[in-house]
Amino acid sequence: MVITEEADRIGDRLAEIRSDFHKRPELAFQEEWTSRRIAEILRETGLDEVHTGIAQTGVVGVLRGNSPGKTFALRADMDALPIQEENDVPYKSQNDGMMHACGHDVHITAALGAAMILSKLKDTINGNVKFIFQPAEEVAGGAKIMVEEGVLEKPPKVDAIIAMHVWPGIDEGTIGVKPGPAMAAMDKFEIIVRAPGGHGAMPHLTSDPVVAAAQIINSLQTVVSRSIDPIQPVVFSVCMIEGGHAFNIIPEEVRMVGTARTLDEGVKAKAIERVKDILKGIGEAMGVECQFNYMDGCPALINDPEMIGLIERAGTAVVGDENILELDPTMGGEDFTHFARSVPGAMFCLGVRNAEAGFTSPVHRSTFDVSNRVLATGTAMMAQAALMYLT
Repeated sequence: MVITEEADRIGDRLAEIRSDFHKRPELAFQEEWTSRRIAEILRETGLDEVHTGIAQTGVVGVLRGNSPGKTFALRADMDALPIQEENDVPYKSQNDGMMHACGHDVHITAALGAAMILSKLKDTINGNVKFIFQPAEEVAGGAKIMVEEGVLEKPPKVDAIIAMHVWPGIDEGTIGVKPGPAMAAMDKFEIIVRAPGGHGAMPHLTSDPVVAAAQIINSLQTVVSRSIDPIQPVVFSVCMIEGGHAFNIIPEEVRMVGTARTLDEGVKAKAIERVKDILKGIGEAMGVECQFNYMDGCPALINDPEMIGLIERAGTAVVGDENILELDPTMGGEDFTHFARSVPGAMFCLGVRNAEAGFTSPVHRSTFDVSNRVLATGTAMMAQAALMYLT
């Protein structure tokens, strides 16, 4: 069997599956219908085992090959985003305020398609394939819980894992790879500025946390531009600010919340210390108290070089060597890193951009969409990589 030909042959079925999931998006840890439907399809496909209720709504399927061997895992995330879809398409979201705006419907479909193909090749597989359908990627929670619940350790124990992400930055028919640091750690920080407050007409009688907050926001940009090596990617973004309740009252408190993104632990530690220095200096200079809370989120995704090599070999078979692109790291985050830190793992990017057909929207937007043409490519990539690893 030629994997690409089989993926093309089941193309209509893949489109149907993707349409069903896109119509019925569900938010993190609420993927009840999604997980039931995934389990139904896996059972119809003839997998040896199908387990549900993992990390609340996660699903795991196991395909046992013809002879003993290693276990290769394919991971797909399942949750949608709290976005109202604006696309006017037959498969438009039917769940108000929810949308698969990050391509997880495509990820699910590709993993299910791979299960369909690999189940027909069971007699040629030396080892096992474990299909992991993970909840709650968008809140960076599902992968960690699945790992803690032993999804990689419970028999058959996983030896290696890969995942896929749709990527509107590269064209349909291409595959993007990045060995080593590929996606950033996604952390959260909170800064609370406190002062006595007072009358807006008499600022000299008080300290002003609003003005101090403005100074802090501007000064935070110097952490990136003046405190960190310019070749080291760092992002410090204040994304929310709240304080005050009247036009003529200087408030007693201003709260800022944001995200920090880094690829290197040493750079992260230096950036945190520099923020603390800035807050101390501004606090003393402006007579305010600055509280800094830093919450570690998901660590940076470090792609295993050998797994990237496997993906490149699979990509050569599926799209041709000339269509494999090495990408720069992105400061976006992915909780797949919890899997990839437990066993050798890597994530690749599936090109979905098609300017002529109008598929150009970035992810996490109400207009995001992809052509069903990419489903066969994603399916073939997942199946080909598994087959190469286990034969």
